[in-house]
Amino acid sequence: MSQFDSINLSDLEALHALTEKMATLEDDQDILKTVLKHFVIQIGAEVGAFIYYNRPDDRFEVRLIESTLPVHDETKYFSQTVFRKILESRRAHLSFDTESSDGYSQTKSIVINQIHAILAFPLIINDQVYGIMYFDSRHSRQKFTEESRQLLAFFAPIASLTLARALRGKEIRRENVLLKSRLPQENLPNIIGESNAIHQVTKLVHKVAPTDASVLILGENGVGKDLVAQAIHRLSKRHDKPFMAQFVGNLPASILESELFGYKKGAFTGAHADKMGLFEALDGGTLFLDEISELSPDLQTKLLRVLQNKEIKRLGENIIRKIDVRILAATNKDLKQMIAEGRFREDLYYRLNVISITVPPLRERRDDIPLLARHILTKFSGEEVKEISPAAIKKLMVYNWPGNVRQLENILQRAHIVSEGHVIRENDILLDDMAESMDGTLEELKNKLIRQRIEQFNGNKTLAAKSLDISLRSLQMKAKELGL
Repeated sequence: MSQFDSINLSDLEALHALTEKMATLEDDQDILKTVLKHFVIQIGAEVGAFIYYNRPDDRFEVRLIESTLPVHDETKYFSQTVFRKILESRRAHLSFDTESSDGYSQTKSIVINQIHAILAFPLIINDQVYGIMYFDSRHSRQKFTEESRQLLAFFAPIASLTLARALRGKEIRRENVLLKSRLPQENLPNIIGESNAIHQVTKLVHKVAPTDASVLILGENGVGKDLVAQAIHRLSKRHDKPFMAQFVGNLPASILESELFGYKKGAFTGAHADKMGLFEALDGGTLFLDEISELSPDLQTKLLRVLQNKEIKRLGENIIRKIDVRILAATNKDLKQMIAEGRFREDLYYRLNVISITVPPLRERRDDIPLLARHILTKFSGEEVKEISPAAIKKLMVYNWPGNVRQLENILQRAHIVSEGHVIRENDILLDDMAESMDGTLEELKNKLIRQRIEQFNGNKTLAAKSLDISLRSLQMKAKELGL
């Protein structure tokens, strides 16, 4: 005779419906909440809870509560004795008469909450107790039966497998974010320079990186504020966790909110499935908010709460989720002036500006231009690095650089394309006011570069495409147009 023979058909049908619903959920918290709600109703419990077992600290943490009673501080007391028994036995547990039982009669939670009966089962993942699903009755000891215990014991492996799937899915999504965050970093130059101005920046980066303090990075467009943010992350204790940059200014507030906070299925039109936001996906890592001055008033308020409480709620749900993300922010605007004009929250400013780093414009660090130029050309040149003549360097040194390092990169990329041979000369340096007349020849310049790279790699289009940072298919199509 099976230990589950007393489970009736209607209970099995209810479990089948629950299992089908769980299969549609991706988030572990949603799965746990669904299970709690289901069994509070099915077995007639007054209180249900998910208790997470923190193995390194050997302690139990209440993560979710589902109750038909008002939830107050006393409601959150649960019997550690029960949890220890389940941890040892790894089996579903039923106590009919807790107030008179030798094992429970003196337990604080039993006495305070007048608990008559307890029913609980472990969630076992990778052969270890991950947590406990707990239910109690505070009005009647007759509600829970041996049949109820068998029902939960039958369901426990199903719940454990479903939860393990969700947790693995969450880990895969976080790994994907980590991989995506690392890919572009490999192609970005480091902070290059030996001027006093840039040394002050690197000195501050080294000081602030080991902390978890929020950092506000200031500077004009194109100075490399994103590189400073990446450097802080790489030197921090979070360096092996994901880093992502989110430009605030190019998204509508509603879309930006869903990107940052995530959303629940059905939260708005087009929300066809639950989505984890960046605050969750970057757990343990760093989020860089570029051009923070563009944040809407509503999102300023929500970001302030994130910084204060280290918790978020997805759009369309009421579950509070704890997060661990370091926030770095940047702007080229005068935030103090915006505060005076009522366009930026003063309290948010001070939360973000625990430490500020001002990245100097290129015109204030002209001595770094030769180093920057050679570094940039190394990135563009592939195997054959082009030299730059002293006259060309001098021309770069006297220019005012309104677009800073980003503009220098563009001009040197153009010079690399138009120059003949292995040396970039003064005439190859077309500053932006001189280059406006060349807009119509941009396609010709691109075609010339493609020919050069295919020739450089002796017709090997795979290597040529890789050096140009484009797909092989794109290069093949372009080469066909050019008859190569």
